[in-house]
Amino acid sequence: MSDPTQPTPPEPTGDATMPNPPAAANRSAGARPLVAGGVVLALAISGVVLAGALTEDDEPQPVTAAQRSTAPASASPSAAPTTAAPTTAAPTSAAPATTKPPAPSPTPKPKVVKGRGDDVVRIPDLTDLAVVKFTCRCSSNTVLTSDGDGLLVNEIGSYTGKRWINLEDGSLTTQFEIEASGSWTLTIGTVAQLATKAETGKASGKGDDVLLLGGDATAVRITHRRGSSNFVVHAYSLDDGEGGLLVNEIGAYSGVRPLTTPALVQITADGNWTVAPA
Repeated sequence: MSDPTQPTPPEPTGDATMPNPPAAANRSAGARPLVAGGVVLALAISGVVLAGALTEDDEPQPVTAAQRSTAPASASPSAAPTTAAPTTAAPTSAAPATTKPPAPSPTPKPKVVKGRGDDVVRIPDLTDLAVVKFTCRCSSNTVLTSDGDGLLVNEIGSYTGKRWINLEDGSLTTQFEIEASGSWTLTIGTVAQLATKAETGKASGKGDDVLLLGGDATAVRITHRRGSSNFVVHAYSLDDGEGGLLVNEIGAYSGVRPLTTPALVQITADGNWTVAPA
């Protein structure tokens, strides 16, 4: 007799029923396994390929969003980097500093002395050829004398003219003696400053003068008109130094004299004169 407290075992049936297989592991929706050479790849809907070296016994592990964000993205091959050619500035060579020669001392301006009546004018020693210009508003004798060159001017009444000094050796002028009845002006300077320039070799004037003749003449024609006193011409070539007294006449004169120009010429005259290449 059976115990009513024990459960009654089920009656056996003719067919044995196997239990339901365990549910497959959860897969991402819409994913499908891809088998190739024993490696399973999961292809997600997002288009990101997740690769895993899985064996047949391995189960694919779900990949979180954080892992996808940190997974290194496959960098697409980019163009080869372009290396800019190094730019080298052209060497700038500084100009070598040049030492300028000292500038020559400026030529002193002509010395000007003014006075009235008789006087003695002392000047610094002049070692070079120089020219003096003397002007006197006088009514009687007008005399200008150099202690180196002797008598330069000897006229009656007013006078304006030029003379050279220190032309010859030993004719060093250190002072002038002036005899005058009126006011006068004495100017002392270089040939370049005070001589009358005649670049073509032709000049004309009246009274005493010092000329700096240019040109390339070998002879000059000299004339003197409207004069009654001594007419004297001295000249020296600047090329060879040749020259001396060319004319010494009283009154009018006309003639040709040898002279190689350029030349320095001194004229003593009381009339009108001309000098020109011949």
